[in-house]
Amino acid sequence: MSKPKAFIFDLDGTLVHALLDIQANANRALGKLGYDIRLTEETTKPHVGGGAQKLASSVLGLPMDHPETMALYHTFADIYEQNPADHGIPFPGVIETLQALRDQGIPMSCVTAKPAKARIQVLKKMHIETYLTTALSPEDGFAKKPAPDMLWECCRCMGVEASEAWMVGDTKFDVEAGINAGCQGVAFVEHGYQDVPEEYEDRVWHIMEFTQLLDLLK
Repeated sequence: MSKPKAFIFDLDGTLVHALLDIQANANRALGKLGYDIRLTEETTKPHVGGGAQKLASSVLGLPMDHPETMALYHTFADIYEQNPADHGIPFPGVIETLQALRDQGIPMSCVTAKPAKARIQVLKKMHIETYLTTALSPEDGFAKKPAPDMLWECCRCMGVEASEAWMVGDTKFDVEAGINAGCQGVAFVEHGYQDVPEEYEDRVWHIMEFTQLLDLLK
């Protein structure tokens, strides 16, 4: 197998441990709207991945386009923009790996369902933005993962073909986006918030430690 020429990363659950921020902001939004529902760290996990609107729908158990879902989605997004990174930190090995990839001239990008304003603040606060060629959210005018659109745009910006890049994520949306984009490979990080779907077990490379990504360059 040829060496990767680029990497595309998911954000929450892949580069950054953001679960406590998601939990706190979701609970703020639920409280503001008068709901008695409150999430714990563990009960937040199943709702992560797929964006804020999906989270609102999942938490309330209502359709994506239901008025209550939309109200919670907009309230959560507004609150998240004000409190995007109070608790989050990069996962162990992330900065070390990004630095090593940059030292070898490997371009990197980020694709996330996180609202764009929150994404910008998180990447800046975590000192990750300087490693990236580009970072995209659906708000930038692209279809959400598992659609391949954001990945293709990242590849265009990095000057590589999708078949030369690896997708790295922690949800089925990341896996399917990497497959749909025709990426060279998909790495699934075990420190994330979801288990890899059984149907994709033989189509991903499981990463126990983030620095294992560097093995692809050997």
